[in-house]
Amino acid sequence: MTNPSLRVLHVEDDFADAMLVQHALCEAGDFDIDIEVACTLKEARRKLTNKEFDLVLLDLRLPDSLDPGDTLESTCSCCGDTPVLVLSGSIQVDGDCVPSNVTQIDKNKSFRGLRGNGRNQLAETIRLKATATDSGSGEVFEL
Repeated sequence: MTNPSLRVLHVEDDFADAMLVQHALCEAGDFDIDIEVACTLKEARRKLTNKEFDLVLLDLRLPDSLDPGDTLESTCSCCGDTPVLVLSGSIQVDGDCVPSNVTQIDKNKSFRGLRGNGRNQLAETIRLKATATDSGSGEVFEL
């Protein structure tokens, strides 16, 4: 059975981290996830205004945001009903600014596990969050 194609906006200012996520998804065999990368909050807002996405994968610390709370608030204000999945290396420091209904993945812990099953879990988490019919309660994932 083929998974439906997903359009994901990955808001990430670190090129290596963006490539690591894309590589992990390809290694997991999930080729039906089309990822567009925005390196700044301004670019993310522009893309969200001009195009529909199934999911926003969001880093909290961006060069043009005031703080992690501003990053999340600004992104959510532009994405309407599109679910947001926070993938950030600053979860331990900034996790308090993320509401309980937003799912979080700790990038530092997760990227160490992106061998074997970790890649599949990242793909499954993205697909699950993008296709959920309700926002549900937020979770903190360690892959």
